[in-house]
Amino acid sequence: MPTAGLARRLAAMVYEALLLFAVAFFAGWLFFFASGGRDATAGWLRHALQIFVLVVFAAYFLWCWLRGGQTLAMKAWKIRLVEVTPTKAILRFFYSVIFVPTGISLLWALFDKDRQFLHDRLSGTRLVYAGVSGAPPTTSSASPP
Repeated sequence: MPTAGLARRLAAMVYEALLLFAVAFFAGWLFFFASGGRDATAGWLRHALQIFVLVVFAAYFLWCWLRGGQTLAMKAWKIRLVEVTPTKAILRFFYSVIFVPTGISLLWALFDKDRQFLHDRLSGTRLVYAGVSGAPPTTSSASPP
């Protein structure tokens, strides 16, 4: 299967960020009520909230990647994660947490021979185009006969 284009993967990342905002909001809301309504931005509760949100993100990504290789954003942009195992999925998540926010992963993709992100290269996974026909979309507007 062909590797998903860089622009498609970046668009999926923006969409994923919007979805993660909603997931983090809901996780924070749950944490607030579970902590008895105390200020979760001070003291040890702040660190507990950060760890809780990270665990929720990990659960979301690992569940999606291991169930079919796609998160909601990846489905929308017709991208699939392949060559994934539970170990590779965990590695990919933790490498992503380090390299995506810093921009290192994107910078790496600009110079990588296969245009892979650094977190995919290190974890041994690959993002491919998952369109209906299995081939990348064409720019032609002509309809098939």
